[in-house]
Amino acid sequence: MHNNLLGRAVPTATAVLFVVLTGLVTMRSAPLVRLDTHVSDAAHALALGHPAWRAAMSAVTHTADSAVIWVLALLALLVLLARRDRSAIVLLVATAAAATVVRHGVLWLVHRPRPADRLTAASGFSYPSGHTTSSAVAAGLVIVLGWRLLPNRWSRLTLAGVAGGWAVLVGVSRVALVAHWPTDVIGGWLLATTVIVTATLLWRRPAGVQGDASPPNDPG
Repeated sequence: MHNNLLGRAVPTATAVLFVVLTGLVTMRSAPLVRLDTHVSDAAHALALGHPAWRAAMSAVTHTADSAVIWVLALLALLVLLARRDRSAIVLLVATAAAATVVRHGVLWLVHRPRPADRLTAASGFSYPSGHTTSSAVAAGLVIVLGWRLLPNRWSRLTLAGVAGGWAVLVGVSRVALVAHWPTDVIGGWLLATTVIVTATLLWRRPAGVQGDASPPNDPG
């Protein structure tokens, strides 16, 4: 009971924080703008002063390019089709679609310009970050779907650490390369967390009722 209540509280909290942050970004809150500008200027100076750091962040950021994410999604879909795991396919498609629809809706609603001194190719509006949202959703799906396939706790924790660490680094790289404001990245993380946790909670319920391949040790 306690775990169920905690599980429901997480997406509620992240959704509320996302709405509040979106409102502040839309209103161009002065303290938020100052914070974003200060961090972005510091990131710009760090990248220009340390070429190795800039190169590393560039390599990380390209691991979450649209083409890479689509290839990963297609491979995951093929694996799930081969396993005939219908409920997992529904989770994958529904989560990706929900995150994409919400992000693009907010993107066009807020119309936030990107930082001017970008150190990597980037176009379109800024909030929330697409690379950040996509990588966080992908990492969340890998953790949720891979959890039941691994044999023990340590392998599961390793999977969560690697996937989650990658998603965090992608978000950091977007700020490090001045492709996004810091709050664009925070918004992407909040959106992805809300969608992933909500979808997982909804997915677990019907999977148990239908007798489909339901994870006995689900990461909830």
